[in-house]
Amino acid sequence: MNTIILGVMLAYFVCLFFIGWYANKKTQSVDDYYVGGRKLGGILVAFTYMASLVSAGALVGWTSLSYKWGMFFIFAATTVTVSTFLCWYFLGSKVMRTSKELNMYTIPDFLESRFESKAARLVASVALIVFMIPLMVAQYKAAGLMVNMITGIPYDYAVILFGAIVFLYVAFGGYLAVVYTDIAQGLIMLVGISVLLGAAFIKTNGLLGVQYAALNPGGAISWPDASSAVSPAFFLAFLMLTFFGALGAPNYIRGFYALKSGKALKQGFVIIITIVCVLEVVIVLLGLYGRVLFPELKDSDMTVLTMMKQLLPPFGAGLTLAALAAAMMSTMDSILIVCTSTVENDILKHSLGYSLSPGRRVLVAQLTTLVIGIISVIWGLYPPKLLALLFYPAWGVLGLIFAIVFFGGLYWKRFNAAGVITAMVCGSVTFVGWHLLGNPFGLYHIQVALLVTVPLTIIATYLAPPTSDATLARFFKTKSAGAAPAPNETI
Repeated sequence: MNTIILGVMLAYFVCLFFIGWYANKKTQSVDDYYVGGRKLGGILVAFTYMASLVSAGALVGWTSLSYKWGMFFIFAATTVTVSTFLCWYFLGSKVMRTSKELNMYTIPDFLESRFESKAARLVASVALIVFMIPLMVAQYKAAGLMVNMITGIPYDYAVILFGAIVFLYVAFGGYLAVVYTDIAQGLIMLVGISVLLGAAFIKTNGLLGVQYAALNPGGAISWPDASSAVSPAFFLAFLMLTFFGALGAPNYIRGFYALKSGKALKQGFVIIITIVCVLEVVIVLLGLYGRVLFPELKDSDMTVLTMMKQLLPPFGAGLTLAALAAAMMSTMDSILIVCTSTVENDILKHSLGYSLSPGRRVLVAQLTTLVIGIISVIWGLYPPKLLALLFYPAWGVLGLIFAIVFFGGLYWKRFNAAGVITAMVCGSVTFVGWHLLGNPFGLYHIQVALLVTVPLTIIATYLAPPTSDATLARFFKTKSAGAAPAPNETI
């Protein structure tokens, strides 16, 4: 085990502990624990959003798929950028305003407030827990593979180590710990993958296109065809899955709850779009460079790890290893805080009626973090072989149903409790059921889920009574004639 690499990693972990300790000192209330006191600036929220978005699914899973599929994978990167733009532009200001006015902490809080339905809150809570834990497991698998390959620490020990570290700073620092650590981890990520891309560029003399085309002609084209590793139909379904995953994933949208103002939203919007545009392209390039430099890899999930180990000196490898750890841990912590708040706030407090003091609520949240963390770690010890097969289905179904929840809830007045429950149940059941059937008839789960869910949601909505005018007035503000617009309200 290289002592320099180990030293860099240990320094990184120590920094996380100190950041968590500092966040714990700043956490004085339930507001602080769950939404950062609703006082965060645009830079903080943008980096938290970016750190959650660029996870093991991207740095390990996406480089793996880019390695196997080819240059046309750039369309997936473009899709994420478009979804991020739409999410911030159309949801940011509305989610920020309503969460403040109605004192929302969680995604299910939004559902009960907007649709006047405890049943909608409960269904959303169950969906979040069921589908977000697999997302966290994907991060543990990537972390275990990474640490095992670079340091020699056994996979099982590495998974348990990462689980313990994330638990400690999330449990004791809450959302503020997530935000502060994600700022540090986001910066490490940007530096680490830039160093790795530079090393790959130098090693290939910059001639990526020519060398890649010679190794993988079916991947050196603008759109997949019969010679490519995947069919056009499959790739189209993958793009749809990616689009909805980035558009409606709850751990991304929840960040808007913590923004302090419209000015902060505008600042964050510019930062996040700029970062995502660059990062998504870099990630795809890493996969392509990996294929050129190491064409005989048996497991493409090892692409970026092999590049790091073979191309960089010890300090650079340690920095890049910290960047990969940052990508995984920043996604773990955002998912963990969503799951914790859902169990404590939505299931125990609102659905089961347990009334606790603010101090007891934080304690229960910490215990919930421990339980969910243990479940995820145990599953992470026995994960699926290909990381993307675990990550993308869960990401896609969450993104699909909660994109309908938020875009429908904030832009369609007639949308009601019957419609939103139908959307969540039909979307989840159809998606998972079709996936288990093996995607028959040449149609994929995301396509069938969309085709079934949208019409049934519309039918259910019009068959049931609309939401009350009083509730709609809180979510659909109208401006008086001649009145000036509210300051800092939109991007």
